[in-house]
Formats: sequence, structure tokens, C-alpha cells
Amino acid sequence: MNILRTIVFIDGYNLYYGIVRHTPYKWLDIFKLFQERLLLPETELLEVRYYTAPVLGSLCDDPASPQRQRQYLQALRKLHPEKIAVFEGKLVKSTPILRLAEPIPAAPELTMARVITLTEKKTDVNIASDMLTAAFLGQCEQVVLCSNDSDMEGALKAIRQHCPAVRVGLVTPIASSDHRHICKELKALSHWVKVLKLDDMAQA
Repeated sequence: MNILRTIVFIDGYNLYYGIVRHTPYKWLDIFKLFQERLLLPETELLEVRYYTAPVLGSLCDDPASPQRQRQYLQALRKLHPEKIAVFEGKLVKSTPILRLAEPIPAAPELTMARVITLTEKKTDVNIASDMLTAAFLGQCEQVVLCSNDSDMEGALKAIRQHCPAVRVGLVTPIASSDHRHICKELKALSHWVKVLKLDDMAQA
């Protein structure tokens, strides 16, 4: 039996806002999740790489959120020190003036408003470059992406084109069992696709 040496790449914010946020499974053991619930038995899980960015306490509904995030990341590192790697980007705050999508009845003359936006920096580039590096250098026989972000299309396309021997798996963190919600660009470039289920999370 051919054992597939595998590296998993997780977009942390995509995972959290895609399915984790409104569940009781925020303390998710991501290594156990993939090793025991999502990957086939003939898989050797070399490493799970988790990409995220520190939350900004000043913009959180709960001021304890940054501390909980740090505790969770620390727990992951301690639980599987040789199997989990955490890569942190950053959140950049901006305050652009944008046009209103629809009028505000109490202020019909208002057409523009200054809003707060947060942009996550480095995560997409880090995931894409690391997947490409792993595939091109032969670090694994299978890359598994946990995301539903179409920005990853270019990286998967390059792997499929230039590293045809490398299998590509896709685990989509969506809160719906409707496969129409899976990013069609990523699905088309993957050898297999799974939707992350609440039961899988509950067991991990």
C-alpha cells in the first residue's frame, strides 16, 4: 500500500469564520481532526501548518478574545510540538470613506460614510508560497488545503501543472452541507474534496 506523505495547510480565519465561530468547538485539535477524521488510513501526516493573524483587541466584541487566541495557539504548539507549525501574519486597520449600499431612513441626505475595515496581510501569500515550496521540493506526496478562498486557485493550478505526481486535497470549512457553496475554482483543481462537518469537529 502506497503511503501518502501529507502536509495540511489551514487558513485559520477561513476555518474560524467559515464554520467554527458559532460552535462550541473553538478548542479544536487540528492535528487529531485531520489524522483521525479527515485523511485516509494510508496517509502519513507529516505536519499541519496553521496560518492566522493576531486579533486586535480594540475591535473585538469581547476584550478577552486576544488572550484566548494566544492561549489556543500556545496549546496547539505544546500539544503537538513536532507536528503543528503556526505562522502569523497581521491585521491592518483602515478607515476608508465608502458609498452607502442603501439610504438610511433617519438621514436620507447621507450617501457616504467612514467605516472601519480590517485586512489580513501575509496569510494568503504565506499559504500559497509554502504549498508551492512543499510540492516543488518534494517535501510531500500530498498537499491538503483547508480553505474555501478562491485566492488559492493560482497556487493549486501551479501544483497541478508542474507537480502532477503531487495529490491535492481540499477540506472546505463551510457551515452548509450544500456542495454548491464549495469554491468551484478550488474544487476543479483538487483530486478529492471533503466538507468539514460538525461531527468531525466534535470528535477532535
